[in-house]
Amino acid sequence: MLVWVVALPLAWYFLHDGAAAAVDGATPMRFGLSVRALLELAAGAAALAFALWTASRSSLGSFVVGVISVLAGLPFLVAPAAMNDAVGPLLDRLTAHSSLGATLSAYWWADAISGKFIAFGLFMIMVGVVSHQARRAGRREQEIIDRVRRA
Repeated sequence: MLVWVVALPLAWYFLHDGAAAAVDGATPMRFGLSVRALLELAAGAAALAFALWTASRSSLGSFVVGVISVLAGLPFLVAPAAMNDAVGPLLDRLTAHSSLGATLSAYWWADAISGKFIAFGLFMIMVGVVSHQARRAGRREQEIIDRVRRA
């Protein structure tokens, strides 16, 4: 589960920042190459792939991260005024602190207001469900094979 807590925020940041670097550095309606964007997107994809690979070992991390993401994202959509009061000052302080803080604040705000946290959380929960069901099916299949061998 610790892998999920570390790898997914890294993936989230690198994928966001890589996408922003690719879009911000491009001429509108023209495709180009941005080495920084490619490196960040590759780092984000690697962190995400590693986190998803660990789901084959344990689905607990994906369930926990998914539920946390849904619960964290829901208030931003159903009670935006309250979330402005609760989280707004933190985002303002992060923005004033550094360029990294400003970037994190912008990504957090965009994902909260757009419902991406909820969508991501539901995706992670379903990864956990699929992983858990696949392991259970594998165990049942192995039990059948073992019974046939013993008979």
